[in-house]
Amino acid sequence: MSGPDYPVLGLPSYETYQLAHIATYIAERLSRYRRSPPGRDGRAERTTAVRDLAGAAAALDGFVDVPSSGALPAPLDVATYRSAKQLITGGARTADIVSLAATGQAGWAVVGHVPGLGAVGARTEAREIADALRTHFMTESVRGLSPWAVTAQPTRIPTLPERVDLAAFVEHLDPSRAADRAVAAELRGTDRRTDAAIQGRFAHVDLDEAMTPPELPTGARNRRAARLEADSGHQRAHDQRRPVRNQGGPTPGG
Repeated sequence: MSGPDYPVLGLPSYETYQLAHIATYIAERLSRYRRSPPGRDGRAERTTAVRDLAGAAAALDGFVDVPSSGALPAPLDVATYRSAKQLITGGARTADIVSLAATGQAGWAVVGHVPGLGAVGARTEAREIADALRTHFMTESVRGLSPWAVTAQPTRIPTLPERVDLAAFVEHLDPSRAADRAVAAELRGTDRRTDAAIQGRFAHVDLDEAMTPPELPTGARNRRAARLEADSGHQRAHDQRRPVRNQGGPTPGG
């Protein structure tokens, strides 16, 4: 459909679609962390959010080269949004990328406006993520973009554990949600134990098909499979560089 709620201007690529959903999974967990009750009442909720963020960070690390700082993509706060917004102009539904260097900050801002939701925005140190989110802001539904609503205060990203039990993390993913499927799909090939957990949790889900936007033709899945086969050598080399995150057993709250 192409109404104001869902203005599909063009079909995003497979990589863009998956990367945007992994970033959105991260934004959702940052929101849960931010909304958790203070003190001991919210400790369990924060521990769960940190576990989920660590697992999603591993998926993100397998997809793009994460900046050395390890900063995760996060929603924009009002002050940064207004500063970045002054650098662009736009129409009804907009999404633009600007460098935050002009505001004295590092990285990139994706600044947008969505009718029915209002100001949306993201900040990230990876240009690939910014590109993916710009497309996501222009093609996703209002409901799907709610994690990217601009926040009153800057989003605090918690310190993530050095190691995370990815197999245990996978058991908490929801196969019915696109963001969770994107995370699981990117974690394939990490190790046998994680692969077994993914196969069990997503036993009746075609993860390659799940990464495809609804408008894509069914035959596109075969092209996706061919691309994955062609890229397998590159992925194996990347996996050798990936930090070992799943040794040492479950993290607290896992």
